[in-house]
Amino acid sequence: MENENRKFIKQAMMKKQAGEVRFVKDNSNSTDGWAWGGYSPSERKNVSEYDFNPKCSKDLAKVLRATLFSLGHAMSAYTIFAKLKSRDVSPDGNLGGKGYIQEIKTMRKQYMNIVEALSSITDTLYDEIKAPHWSMKSREAEKVIDQVEEVKDDPEGWAQEIEEELPAITENIAEDQAPPMLRTASSKKTSHQRLADLYFKGTK
Repeated sequence: MENENRKFIKQAMMKKQAGEVRFVKDNSNSTDGWAWGGYSPSERKNVSEYDFNPKCSKDLAKVLRATLFSLGHAMSAYTIFAKLKSRDVSPDGNLGGKGYIQEIKTMRKQYMNIVEALSSITDTLYDEIKAPHWSMKSREAEKVIDQVEEVKDDPEGWAQEIEEELPAITENIAEDQAPPMLRTASSKKTSHQRLADLYFKGTK
């Protein structure tokens, strides 16, 4: 009889009653959706009275630029990886080896999280650096912000353009090892310098 009562109580608890309010566990912090975890504040406090360090504006802008560049490349990688069929690249649905093995379906979810996290951080940093309390403090970040504006509308397209031009630079890495006097006129700069020029071309 006691077992029957327990069974009845368990079944009753599982049935949703009319008007019942249930508290559903938030799984936003699970491994499948970690980029959506946490709760953001609805407003800032004491911003207008705070004494911001103007020297930090350029560093914040650099962080924004680097994060935006990372977002573009992550989006490009995710787009390509999502189109790959597991059966064409793996016999067991996994990739990797020697300690680093992951399921392809898990890697797709990780890319989704990476893109979402970088996108959220980019938007946050952009809103911060464009806020009045920084624009009134310093003009040091203007050049970096100009570079950000050129990429922000289409970071994936920007990354794809960069990736298309990278082979021409990487193919000349061996030439960097030669003495400067033996290099051709078009390759006086090292690969690192040419790569930097590629990333920041048109942003004077």
